[in-house]
Amino acid sequence: MMDFPARVDSGPVVGRLAPTPSGLLHLGNACAFAAAWLSVRAKGGELLLRVEDVDTTRARRAVEDQLREDMAWLGLTWDREVPRQSERDYGPALEALGEAVYFCECTRAQIRANGGVHPNELCKARQSHQGAVRWSVPEAGQVAFEDRRWGRRVVTPGEFGDPVLRRRDGIFAYTLAVVADDIADGVTEVVRGADLLDFSALQSLLWRALGHEPPSWLHAPLLLGGDGRKLSKSHGSLHIGAMREASWSPRDIWRLLLPMLGIDGAETLPEAVSAFKADGGALGPIGMDLPVDAACPASSEGVAWSEVQ
Repeated sequence: MMDFPARVDSGPVVGRLAPTPSGLLHLGNACAFAAAWLSVRAKGGELLLRVEDVDTTRARRAVEDQLREDMAWLGLTWDREVPRQSERDYGPALEALGEAVYFCECTRAQIRANGGVHPNELCKARQSHQGAVRWSVPEAGQVAFEDRRWGRRVVTPGEFGDPVLRRRDGIFAYTLAVVADDIADGVTEVVRGADLLDFSALQSLLWRALGHEPPSWLHAPLLLGGDGRKLSKSHGSLHIGAMREASWSPRDIWRLLLPMLGIDGAETLPEAVSAFKADGGALGPIGMDLPVDAACPASSEGVAWSEVQ
């Protein structure tokens, strides 16, 4: 087993807000961003903004403009904006992995036939010279890491299969981009939604393969729509723009979300800083009691939620 102990920094804390301009800001994003904002502010650290538009085929400028407007309206401020992903070169990071990367021409059908996991060894044996580029995950067996909310996690990264780092169309994948960015930007803590919790084990290995120790991890509770699925752009009534149109104020939204992080009584982010605890609140997932096709209720009606067991 490879063990990644909790990171201890003697220098300043650096966190980041990293919106993806392919979908509007919804309550799940806002909850994770609030945890990131509060974690950094509670430690007197620096909070960065990085637009994660590495997939230029999906990024939309109008969506980014709306994201920025919604974040400003909620009070999700940052100290410094760093270069967006579409302005960065990930070639050096890929080259730094040396012989640990290989070409892959596997089709989706072949991956489905292998139980939905990439057939690593079979693919390597083909010795392809074109296609997507995958990273051969080190044979670490189980990997243990510490999450500030969830505690010690033990994961088998091999269950994910060797991840794609550059797609066959030449676009670099999020898996490589986000780690290379965090290293370049000096990020010391990553705070995000719990849907990526166990993927942190694989990313920790990638951090180390690139010559750096991984950041501290904190995964905020995952929010589910009325259909039991992770909140997304399909849950249109729970995106911030729709709630603003239904007369919700920032205080209304924070009264709804902050208790999920274990903070009661606060109506703004600055009011919540002193009460923030990384391990406070529900682990989740948290179910939002609102049908997918329902209109956003008025703020006076509210939205009920409960932790899903």
